[in-house]
Amino acid sequence: MQFRRSSVALVAAAFAGLGLFGGCGGDSLGRQPVSGTVNLDGSPLSKGTINFQPVEKGIGSGTSIESGKYAIARKDGLPPGKYRVVINAPSGGAAATDAPPGDPAPPPQELIPEDWNTKSDHTVEITSGGKNEHNFDVQSKKK
Repeated sequence: MQFRRSSVALVAAAFAGLGLFGGCGGDSLGRQPVSGTVNLDGSPLSKGTINFQPVEKGIGSGTSIESGKYAIARKDGLPPGKYRVVINAPSGGAAATDAPPGDPAPPPQELIPEDWNTKSDHTVEITSGGKNEHNFDVQSKKK
């Protein structure tokens, strides 16, 4: 019986050690949390998505926008570096059509101009240990 307790204690200690070195307390990529706001024409964007695409090599991440706010937790965050910002927000709900049943509905209209998504050249810098709060004011109408 004494041998079993010692073995169990040894195995438990080994797993605890693996947790310390195996990523339980750290992230080898140095991911950082990212948060901020997105306004469309001066008002908080009700719903949409925001994605951060690495300008050079690396990994990207993204999340949803709700009531003008977004947040990416550290576990899904971004390693330090420069990222291209892509924001999308399809118009709310599919419009009623006179199409016969079974015909596909037209795709929703994009509320965000292409210079913030398909042709975006907007970038942000993610820093290690910084606040990494990035706020965006998108204008859908040309002035």
